[in-house]
Amino acid sequence: MVNVKNVAFKVNKQTPVSQAPPQAYGTVINCRKPGGKRSFREFKEVRSHSVPLTNVSGTKRKRNERKSEELQSQIDFGTSTPANAQVAPAALRHNDQPLITQRLKQVKPTRFRKGKILEKGVDLDIWWTILTFSDPAQLLEMRQKIPSCYRFLKSNPMLWVHSRNNHYGEDMPEPPSNLDEFQYAHLRHGHGCMSCGAPSTRKTYWAFLRRWCKTCLQSKTVKEHDALIIMRSAGIDDMTFLRKCLPSGVFDSWGNFVGVGPASTHSLKTIYLLSEVQKLGSEVRNAAALQPADWSSDVRSRMAQKFVLVDERRAFARKMELWEEATRSNKASDYQAKKAARKAYFQKEAWQLDSPIGLREMEACPSYRRAVAIPKDPNNTSWQQLRPKLEKEVAELRLGRSTPETRLGTTSASASGTSTPVHMHTLQPYVHPTSGQPMIHLPLPPHHHLQHYTHPHLHPRQPPY
Repeated sequence: MVNVKNVAFKVNKQTPVSQAPPQAYGTVINCRKPGGKRSFREFKEVRSHSVPLTNVSGTKRKRNERKSEELQSQIDFGTSTPANAQVAPAALRHNDQPLITQRLKQVKPTRFRKGKILEKGVDLDIWWTILTFSDPAQLLEMRQKIPSCYRFLKSNPMLWVHSRNNHYGEDMPEPPSNLDEFQYAHLRHGHGCMSCGAPSTRKTYWAFLRRWCKTCLQSKTVKEHDALIIMRSAGIDDMTFLRKCLPSGVFDSWGNFVGVGPASTHSLKTIYLLSEVQKLGSEVRNAAALQPADWSSDVRSRMAQKFVLVDERRAFARKMELWEEATRSNKASDYQAKKAARKAYFQKEAWQLDSPIGLREMEACPSYRRAVAIPKDPNNTSWQQLRPKLEKEVAELRLGRSTPETRLGTTSASASGTSTPVHMHTLQPYVHPTSGQPMIHLPLPPHHHLQHYTHPHLHPRQPPY
């Protein structure tokens, strides 16, 4: 059938049943030709769809009158109370609309495509909110890889402050006056040595505000007695002057960095930056050349402001080291709690299996020991990954066979943290002791478990191995 709008449709057959007949519907087939200037470029085929046949014009039928009476009675009952008086008309309008119209009115979320540029960009206020609640490490990576984010973060330095406060709270120390927020974030979250560029370096020495590898740290620092030699050549023998003017760190007797200086015991050695010591020596020599008479008082007056900056930097470095230590301890305790939660969760799930698995059997399985060593919260996915491995290893243990790792002698550490190689438990062949000679146990040949050992006195012709 074709209507006046050149749309062909057909009415599906209605199979009579004893129950109430379903609502009549028809299948609409699109037959109209595209029209307009951009019809061929933007033409999209409209799929056929089912439309309920409601409000059919024509003579009234008795069954329609019966349905209308029932509907009117429901309307009268719904509008009899004041609470339902406003809800009923909206529900009727919603039910009178065709099903296809109701589907079209549902707002769907925008689908983003990777290669398609959005017609309407994101507002800068929205970007401000997004970046404010982002991780500072993520901001640092975006600044390095996205040019637009580089310009936005460079022109809005307060974003780093809000991001740090929202992510770490007020416990993190504030940076010193000579360090901006970007440099602060780069020292905390950046990677790579700032001197040689070694990519695996992550240790930041807050006493010097540098991230160096150990080789660069050794080459760019100088111990206190060597620094005194440089300063004596410039005309200064005062140790307190050197400690007040320069930031310092501490090395132990093995040459490892301990923390912020100066050292308080004889076993610890105070270190300074070689460049800072050389710079201070050149300043003293220049002042002595310009004012030979009173250069000492002039240098000390100019260094008074530097004393304040060094004290501020030393206090910040100590606070930062304490904060990092507290963060590491909290993370370690969190890891232990997650490992304990994994143990309890896996033991509970293993006990609820059709063939329950006890704790001693689980601890003998390498897969269980590897699973509980992961510092992550347990879930059903982790259990489903562990379950087939655990069932296989437990079945081998119950049959008296060892697991593949045990057969290869590569058993991982047990729950107590120790492991014993399998070949240490195997019996050594009997060797008859000889007077005056020590006992020598020869190594067993390969596949020794397939051979039958006998006493050498019973069968003297057979070797003991």
